[in-house]
Amino acid sequence: MDDPARTKCIDRPVRIDRMIDNIASAPAHSLKFGLWSDLLLNSPSGEGALLFDRCARRARTENSALAAYLVLADFPTLVEKVGPGRMAEILHSARELELHAAVLLLEHHGERNAPDKMGPPPDPIADSMSLGHRKTVARGPRSPILERLMKDPDPRIVEQTLRNPRLREEEVVAIASRRPCPEEVFWNIASADRWITRAPLRRAIVLNPYAPLRLAITLLVTLTDVELSELKNEKRLHPSIRYAASEIPGW
Repeated sequence: MDDPARTKCIDRPVRIDRMIDNIASAPAHSLKFGLWSDLLLNSPSGEGALLFDRCARRARTENSALAAYLVLADFPTLVEKVGPGRMAEILHSARELELHAAVLLLEHHGERNAPDKMGPPPDPIADSMSLGHRKTVARGPRSPILERLMKDPDPRIVEQTLRNPRLREEEVVAIASRRPCPEEVFWNIASADRWITRAPLRRAIVLNPYAPLRLAITLLVTLTDVELSELKNEKRLHPSIRYAASEIPGW
């Protein structure tokens, strides 16, 4: 006769993997986000911790799991939906269960090294335009003025620029590589599913000392072992990033 306790232990990993597969198969980012929110709200906190942990580990080698995992890049919105209290419960369970990947994703890692300074638009023509005009041009067809606005550090302009279907990957990488750069710019990129799926863009965010630490560490999981090996000794990066880069390959 089967041991019910053993069967339950076997079933739980299978159930967690099915949750991840269901998230990954959702056809739109908003649906993936909704599934994450519902599962974290309605599952026991231990299962929520396992979901974080298993998804992060699978995302290292599986494209399907990566599609589910990248939803976590927009962490502030997820916390807003699920609630900070619920996230704290899941983190507590992750610590109790020694789920190191989940703890890495959910813990607060301190503040980034770089100060948050925006400064004025670097172009005098852009500086002379009203905010509304700049937003309209940022969403519009390619033009010399749009090329100028791609350098505008205002997060409100960057948000509109990222929605422009004419934008190219190398241009978004340039935005993510700016120094200095306000945190809001990185969160705008993280919530843009068209761009956060691009590996060069994720690497650019991780390498930028102005990027939010939580976002950088979340995206660190998606880098290759070779890239992580290079980063763990990069003195310009925050100690938490260097530490995570040395730990993740051991998963």
